[in-house]
Amino acid sequence: GKVLEVLKSAAKSVGDNNIKLGLGDFIFYSVLVSKAAENSFAAFVACFISILMGLGGTLVLLAVYHKALPALPISIFLAVVFFVLTIYCMSPWIEAVWQAPFYV
Repeated sequence: GKVLEVLKSAAKSVGDNNIKLGLGDFIFYSVLVSKAAENSFAAFVACFISILMGLGGTLVLLAVYHKALPALPISIFLAVVFFVLTIYCMSPWIEAVWQAPFYV
C-alpha cells in the first residue's frame, strides 16, 4: 500500500531529508529581535516567541507539503504583528499596572 511506497521512497532519499536555514534567515531574525529588545522586554519576548512559533509552523507545513519552503515569511509576519500589538496594546497596559498602587 501507500505506507510501503512511502517507506521505500524514504529509504532511497535518506540524504535529501535535511532542513537547512540560510545565514540571511538568522540575520533577519536577530535584527528584528534586537530592535524589539531596544524597545522593551515584553516586545523582545513577544518577537522571540512568535519567531519560534513561525519556525514551528513552517516545519509543520514542510512535513505536510514535502517541498522546500522559505523560512522567513511566517516568522517575520508573526513577529511584526506581535511586536506592533505589544508596543501599542501591552506596553501601555503594563505601564498602567506598574503605576497603580498595589494593596495587599
